[in-house]
Amino acid sequence: MEDESDKVPPHGLGRGRLRIYLGWAPGVGKTRRALLDLRALTAQGVDAVIGWLEEKPRPDLAKIAHGIERIPPRMALRGGISVADLDWDALKSRHPATVLIDELAREPERPGRRPRWQEVDGLLDQGISVMTTLNGLHISELSLPASQILGQPVRITVPSDFVRRADELIFVDLPPAELATRIRSGQIFPGGDAARDSKAFTTANLVRLRELTLQFLAKVLDADLIRQGGEKGLFERITVLVSANPETFRTLLEAGSSLARRLGGELLVLHIEKIPFWGRRFSKAPALPEGLGAAVREAGGKLSVLRTRQVAWTLWRFIERTQTTRLVLGHAGGATPWRRSLVRAVLRYFRRIDVEITLIPTLHPLPPEVVSRDTDPLPDQPRLPVAGRGHFTLFLGAAAGIGKTYRMLQEARERQKEGWNVAIGYLETHGRNETEAMARGIPLLPRRRVSYRGLLLEEMDLEAILASGVDLVLVDELAHTNPASPGEFRHRQRYQDVQEILDAGFDVYSTLNVQHIETLNDLVALQTGIRVRETVPDSIVGRADDLVLVDLTPEELRKRLLEGKIYPAAKISDSLENFFTVKNLTALREFALTSAREAGGFRIQPGGFLLVGVSRRPADQALVRRGARLAERLRLRLRVLFVRNPGADGSDPPWIGETCRRLGADLNVDEGPSWEEAFVRHCHELRPSLVLLGQSAWRPGMISTAEKMARLLTAFPLLITPLDIPEHRQKTG
Repeated sequence: MEDESDKVPPHGLGRGRLRIYLGWAPGVGKTRRALLDLRALTAQGVDAVIGWLEEKPRPDLAKIAHGIERIPPRMALRGGISVADLDWDALKSRHPATVLIDELAREPERPGRRPRWQEVDGLLDQGISVMTTLNGLHISELSLPASQILGQPVRITVPSDFVRRADELIFVDLPPAELATRIRSGQIFPGGDAARDSKAFTTANLVRLRELTLQFLAKVLDADLIRQGGEKGLFERITVLVSANPETFRTLLEAGSSLARRLGGELLVLHIEKIPFWGRRFSKAPALPEGLGAAVREAGGKLSVLRTRQVAWTLWRFIERTQTTRLVLGHAGGATPWRRSLVRAVLRYFRRIDVEITLIPTLHPLPPEVVSRDTDPLPDQPRLPVAGRGHFTLFLGAAAGIGKTYRMLQEARERQKEGWNVAIGYLETHGRNETEAMARGIPLLPRRRVSYRGLLLEEMDLEAILASGVDLVLVDELAHTNPASPGEFRHRQRYQDVQEILDAGFDVYSTLNVQHIETLNDLVALQTGIRVRETVPDSIVGRADDLVLVDLTPEELRKRLLEGKIYPAAKISDSLENFFTVKNLTALREFALTSAREAGGFRIQPGGFLLVGVSRRPADQALVRRGARLAERLRLRLRVLFVRNPGADGSDPPWIGETCRRLGADLNVDEGPSWEEAFVRHCHELRPSLVLLGQSAWRPGMISTAEKMARLLTAFPLLITPLDIPEHRQKTG
């Protein structure tokens, strides 16, 4: 048993560092990734050992582990059978700098011993750094939904708080369909377990487990980002403001819980009781609707009840404290005098903070698309291949140098071993020795030489790829823009070349950094202060048959940068101080995790549509991008309405048609002297599932268009989103 001396590190050492390789199911490659990193540490001279390595039918793991010191397990008798277990005392006595302990969620073999995670905690207290592996389904807060997905209980769990306290959490990914194939073939589960577990770990269930784990990790990163002083990330916290009226609270709760489910966010329900001017002592609080607490719990939410004299101010403070991203409340319309309505007060209070306000009609039936509970298709139908089209695998990362190209080459080598005809259509090694070594042995298709602004460039040769007849082609840097040389290229950007290659029946591996996804462009600029010019439409990312997330912690990525593995020495200092800050990398990593969760799930036929109202102002371009991202997440089609003023000078802004085309939005153009009247008329004609409008953040003394529409469009769910938050902060900072 543990004594007090176990908690005192020898020689005055501090607590060790904990690195968890987090997977979403057995067989994704956690142990292999951990062993490779451990071997890299030993090559650098670090005193690193293997404390426990789970026995698996994988000869490649034994090959990687060969030559690394191993602490022998302690043998014990259980039921008369000799079993092996982690020798904690031997590890404490040996006291290496770093130890690899496979399978954090493991029960002790000897009676009276602590669970594996507590033994790891004890080693950390001894000043020993630990590398370990864990599947998301064993995290305590994920074990119940994981059990429901698998149809069998998850018996061994690790406390969520222990996982959150890890110094490094690294996500290890694999296409769910590929893992399902490995499970069915008996490569993952031994002997008689294979048939049983292949029924639980179906492709559809694996997709759900992956989404569950990605959502947990994105939530952890979002909390880290807030602590680091960054802007809000992509993790959604939805606050639903409910009244004591039983006829309306269920409508609002249903709308809010549907949003939380579809966006993968946290649901908060708030009830505010207003204290009258004669004071709390003489007032009796109205009774909460019967069953409110139970309904909130059933919806997976948390209920808060506050009493105050200043409702709008208290609501604002609650939203700041909880880091709410979306506020859901009922329409006011003509039910009360507008000047005294809460909606009006909220719109005026909230011009200065970045929170989206959703007004839900409580006196009209909601469109079924807004409150649908069925967000998944039939089981085992995550995606259907398109006949004659190649298979598209996209390797997504948070930033340059994270290992996307290396991982792509690794997977290509595996396909070569399986007998595939693989070739490199375009590869950018950036002079990295490891990448060049991994590419050796894969045929390289000829490039096209192009003269551009006095330079001779080597670009991808689309015609050579189409004539190659290979099974799989590797195309690095999907967001690349082809040189503007007349007659040299059929397409402006590389992703368009890739589309043509796929349509010709070739399988394609490609790589992309998350900041190049078009609808994230404004969030990336807000977070990093850098506007990315080369972007890829979200529809291209959504077309990926498999999306593999390549993950690395900000600390490890900055270490690679310092070692000269990403940029030349002259660029290292500026990169560390600007783009490659811990705060920026944490935000980009959260964006990548969230994008992988959304793009890697089921393909659902959109129902209904989201209508975005735009004018000539340039800020509305960001509004369309925001609408496109929301429409994709809510499984709605996107439609944009532009109202032209007949007295305006000049033609329509060119960005409107181009942005709608790139984002796959239907564009409607109307003309009239009153933007508000034309927009209301179209809403009643088109019957949208959700209306999106922009709210300017700095318009003192003026009534905004969003405020006017909140009074007029009381029969439709209305989403009001802030537009010029950065400009407002510059004016008031």
